[in-house]
Amino acid sequence: MPRRLPSLNALRCFEVVANYLSIKKAAGVLRISESAVSRQVRILEEQLGISLFNRNHNGLEITEAGRALAASARGAFDQIANTIDSFQRDQDTVHIRVLPTFAVRWLYPRLQRFQAQHPLIRVIVHTRWHDMVSGDGEAHLGIRYGLGNWSAEHATELYPEWLTPVCASTYLTGRQLTSSKDFEKLTLLHPLPSRDDWRVWSERWGGGRFDTSGGLDFDGLDLALQAAEAGFGIAITDVVLGHDALESGQLIAPVKKCVPSDVSYFLVRAPGLSDRRQVRLLHDWICDEISDARRIIEHYTQ
Repeated sequence: MPRRLPSLNALRCFEVVANYLSIKKAAGVLRISESAVSRQVRILEEQLGISLFNRNHNGLEITEAGRALAASARGAFDQIANTIDSFQRDQDTVHIRVLPTFAVRWLYPRLQRFQAQHPLIRVIVHTRWHDMVSGDGEAHLGIRYGLGNWSAEHATELYPEWLTPVCASTYLTGRQLTSSKDFEKLTLLHPLPSRDDWRVWSERWGGGRFDTSGGLDFDGLDLALQAAEAGFGIAITDVVLGHDALESGQLIAPVKKCVPSDVSYFLVRAPGLSDRRQVRLLHDWICDEISDARRIIEHYTQ
């Protein structure tokens, strides 16, 4: 059944007049002439067949019917305004799904720079072990780790991963790591879900393969790096994600040897959302900000 509604323009004028009980103030709020406001109120009264205001020498006095209609109109307009605000907030929000260590060791320390440049864009970071998958409805962007067998249209390689051992400066107490035997008595710190990083490095570093089956397991690289910083053992890290800790002296690289893991970090765009201005701004900022990753890799691989 079609709704029986009066002129919405007249209803809006009435709601403002009812709020201020003044044609003049309502005209200022609505930015139209006083005569136009009065005309719209009269139109509404004619359409409804009731008086909404009593007019006397003291000004306007709202009737009982007018008071009831004003309350209903105010609630309806507030609800419409809140709904529109939510649309606008959604447009200004960008969701990004990020691997936990990448979020803690790279994104969070730098994200304030993006927020300073774009204070009206709200970035919500979701840390997940699982990669962003197309169409999951949650994230506009994702930091993905793998071989890069995704559509070039939706993925941009950020940098290839290179691995190196790291530990606290006090952990080795002067011991040199020059051969596989030097690793036998060390506590290896493994980031899960697999122990592939230490295995790959031991096979490629040139000092001889060693047993990587022992040591301690951690739910992610960041936890393994925290344990290394606390002196509990020696971790294996991606040099880009470990760079800040190495620069600050929290960690040292006791073996000047980096090896490629044959996987890379990628910035993935959810299909259909790449054209949003806010998403493009965050996407391009990440690409620009991480452009020094290859310089960092060159520094550790020279």
